[in-house]
Amino acid sequence: MNMVGFGVRAAIAAIAGGVASVGGAQAEDITVGAFGGVWEESLRTCVIEPFEAETGHTVNVTLGTPVQWINQIAASPQDPPIDVFYTNSDHAFTIVDSGLVEKLTVEQVPAISELEPYFAEIGDGYGVVHNYGSMGLIYNKETVANPPKTWPEFVDGVVAGDYYAAVPSINYTSTTSTTMWNFAEIYGGGVDNLDPGMEKIKAMDESGNVTYWSDPNQVLTALMSGEIDIAMYWDGRAWAFIDDGNDQFDYFNPEPGSVAAMTWIEKVKNGSDVGWDFIRAALDAKAQGCFGSHTRYGVANTSAEFDPAVAEQITQFDELAFPPFQELTDVQGDWIERWNKEIGR
Repeated sequence: MNMVGFGVRAAIAAIAGGVASVGGAQAEDITVGAFGGVWEESLRTCVIEPFEAETGHTVNVTLGTPVQWINQIAASPQDPPIDVFYTNSDHAFTIVDSGLVEKLTVEQVPAISELEPYFAEIGDGYGVVHNYGSMGLIYNKETVANPPKTWPEFVDGVVAGDYYAAVPSINYTSTTSTTMWNFAEIYGGGVDNLDPGMEKIKAMDESGNVTYWSDPNQVLTALMSGEIDIAMYWDGRAWAFIDDGNDQFDYFNPEPGSVAAMTWIEKVKNGSDVGWDFIRAALDAKAQGCFGSHTRYGVANTSAEFDPAVAEQITQFDELAFPPFQELTDVQGDWIERWNKEIGR
């Protein structure tokens, strides 16, 4: 999954509005934003295709970035080019603060009552979480006989040279949450005190036993070649790779938890009212179970049922760690500058 952590990881679809004739009635096209790759394929299979078949509305998908989406909506707020979109937490809060999205209610979207309360309430109604991933550890079972059970054990193992690891670089969008905040929090700091985390990151860097990745595909290539033994990585992507004939690798979430990357769904103000229908379809328990089973990512609807073949791979809510995303937005620039000065990669 190219999601979930923090920062610009998503691609969005922008669709020109149109009219289609279905059974004598006019069916409206809507603009819906979506991530690419397996994420988009799963959305099409589990939500878009059933939605189109049932309603006659058309949903087309093209790619962009969260910054583009916000700018496009802000440039034409009375006639927005996007009706519904998916985005990550930092940009979700930005657009909420801009007043460009509508409040979702249980009356409009009954499935909200079935969502994990944290996911339903995170945006104070101005968007809810659709799905989530976690950044834990993927490792080679043949070269890491005793995988670390906790994040401090992972750090200690890197510093000691027990294995060669890969962690996200500052050029990867979620690093401020999945790495910097995560280690700061674990070692007694937090948003207001980055020092404890940076000390550990620098210790790993100075050990010479770590490399940095900015493209998730780099991790899989490095694992296959034997260049690395273990890496911080997304759960859904890891399991898809492992299930694709690579069972010499395994994935787990170290204690005290893996940082969550959440994908929100939001209804754009003044967008088509068909957007309400789409959101209801996207949060339906059956659609959510289908989506999660295809992507191996967790979903917000607690009534969703997963394919038994992958159910055990889904990261559970109590395995997640949640950064204060709104506060991180305020410090992100300073943190990136500090990483560049002290780590540089």
